[in-house]
Amino acid sequence: MKYLAENAVSSFFFYMWNSWNETECSIVFSGMHKHFWDKWCGLADNMSALGAAERFYAELSDNYREMLVNRAVTVYDGNHFREQPEDSEVLVCEKCGSTHIEIQAWINANTDEFISDVENGNDGQWCSECENHTVFCSLDKFKQKMQHWWESADDKTLERMTGLKKTDYLPENGLQEFADACNAWWNSLDYEDKRTIYNKEQS
Repeated sequence: MKYLAENAVSSFFFYMWNSWNETECSIVFSGMHKHFWDKWCGLADNMSALGAAERFYAELSDNYREMLVNRAVTVYDGNHFREQPEDSEVLVCEKCGSTHIEIQAWINANTDEFISDVENGNDGQWCSECENHTVFCSLDKFKQKMQHWWESADDKTLERMTGLKKTDYLPENGLQEFADACNAWWNSLDYEDKRTIYNKEQS
């Protein structure tokens, strides 16, 4: 992504201060994110966020610096929020929907630069939440899967999850009102709450 030099510095520090977390690290560094997240945590535990950001950047190779700055200016324009990553760009565990996922990769032992993913199928993909090898899918696809499951749930399941009772609604339009109330409850939940409910129901 092309960006103005004068905005790049402020974008970088604003990004590291406001948005930098393990999910963002995964988006930037892909299969190497575990390595870089551990490095960041080690720095952040011993100095201010500003100092950690400066040191973290200084210890990156030119290639990784470019990747990090490109992400920063994608999210922020100077000190103004630009956008969230599209759901189609974020990878999650296909089974549980967690973003705490890892992938094996070949890296240059001297420069820490990413060379390629390890081509050994699912054995190279890991979910920290499931504590098992997994398959990745997009966040968008997992949200669609949860929504399909929700829309196919029967009335007894909906009553148990929402605490609502179908018998509390008037007979003439009770079914639709009950369905609308259940959907309003579901739509009020954020992704993590929906994911917790979905995974509990699947276990």
